[in-house]
Amino acid sequence: MGAMLEALIELQDIEHQIVDIRRQLAAKQRGVARQTAKLRSAEQTLAEGSRDLKRTQVAMDEADLDLKARSARVSKLREDLNTVRTNKEYAAVLSQLNNEKAEASRIEKRAFELMSEVETKRKAAGGHETAVQQETRRLANLKGQLEQAQSSFAERLSTLEQQRAAAAEKLDPKSIDLFNRLSERYEGEVMARVIQVHPRRQEFICDGCNMSVTAERANSLMSRDEVVTCGSCGRILHIEQGT
Repeated sequence: MGAMLEALIELQDIEHQIVDIRRQLAAKQRGVARQTAKLRSAEQTLAEGSRDLKRTQVAMDEADLDLKARSARVSKLREDLNTVRTNKEYAAVLSQLNNEKAEASRIEKRAFELMSEVETKRKAAGGHETAVQQETRRLANLKGQLEQAQSSFAERLSTLEQQRAAAAEKLDPKSIDLFNRLSERYEGEVMARVIQVHPRRQEFICDGCNMSVTAERANSLMSRDEVVTCGSCGRILHIEQGT
């Protein structure tokens, strides 16, 4: 194997390490993003529940005030029954009294229903608040893990970037450009080994995509130190000595 392919393989080894670190950091960042979304959802649920509870409490207070007003009118009408002078007036006041009592009974029933709703919604709001607190703690924990990982990997990543730059200096700009494009496409898996399928036949495959590699390409790798790519996946090919 020539110097160019050896330099590419060296660069590939460094790239693997860099990509692995970045993959770990990206996974933790995605975890933080997912947890942030969960927290926002929990906060929205809490806010909506709180608004609903407030509306029900207002309705309950209004029903309570209405009931008190109705009760006062019932008391007044009862007093009026004792002061009327004719049967016609008595019948009219009694009719109003019965209507007020019926309405007061309806409002009282509704007030009790609203009171039960308020209690139920208060309990639900408490559960939503607990959920927000739990999701907040989980997010803080994940952020702490991310920060710790970033701090832990910072020095190693800096060293690897320096090593990568040094390794890249051994290659021409065209090869580096190809390497970078392939690294972005295949997440660092730039190089692919050529495997001879049968020891007695000139049949080869690319270890990256398992597609056939022509004997011409394989022979070029054995005889020349140059960049040869797979015709299927485009990865840079290399072949081990003795293959």
